[in-house]
Amino acid sequence: MKIAICDSDAYYIDLLKNIINTGNKSYMDIRITVFGRPEELAVAHEKKGARFDIVFLDIKDESVNGIEAARRIRNVDSSVLIILTSQSMDFVFEGYEVDAFRYIMKPYTEEKISREYNKAFRQLFAGEKRYTIHTKSNIITCNIDDILYLESIKRQVCAVTTNGRMYFYSKLSIEEEKLKQYGFVRVHQGFLVHMGHIRTIVENNIYLTDNTIIPISKSRKKEALACYTKYLIDYNGI
Repeated sequence: MKIAICDSDAYYIDLLKNIINTGNKSYMDIRITVFGRPEELAVAHEKKGARFDIVFLDIKDESVNGIEAARRIRNVDSSVLIILTSQSMDFVFEGYEVDAFRYIMKPYTEEKISREYNKAFRQLFAGEKRYTIHTKSNIITCNIDDILYLESIKRQVCAVTTNGRMYFYSKLSIEEEKLKQYGFVRVHQGFLVHMGHIRTIVENNIYLTDNTIIPISKSRKKEALACYTKYLIDYNGI
């Protein structure tokens, strides 16, 4: 996931970076780019092809303010979630014009900005996400949310979905790198589980929504539980 922070105040830059990294580093590959001025952010989109999933954009009265930059960004990227921040209410209605996800007044608290970031995060991953599998004779795509878990079986990986099983040659560690940003956690040397399909965890076993029981290895239990707790907070807001 790519996030841009456009602000000239080091305090707010550090606050946002801390919230983002602390909240998601266990299972999400996040790349944060900082811009000091809105013009730099707009040019990055228009001339350098930069694209971000979420943009935190501070609005000030200057030659190219945040609203103008947001318009230019929106012209080349209709899907990015733009979160506007400002010390003034003067730009609220213009925020609607650029389809801003949120308009947040400064000074804001860590609790406030963390809550709004989590909402943006959940919306970003609410849409359908596709996963491509190359089998010996076919190329198959499926909805990532349909995958219950992946199991390593000798030199193959078995992807168990709500629609059946698919076997393909790969390493579980390779698939883990592809899927960890979508809520998957390695709970055992041989299992990678979609946390969205976990019904409950009892002692050293994970019970999935289809009643499958997956073991948690002792060496991975602490990290797996930490990842699952963060997943529940970030995806479900609890």
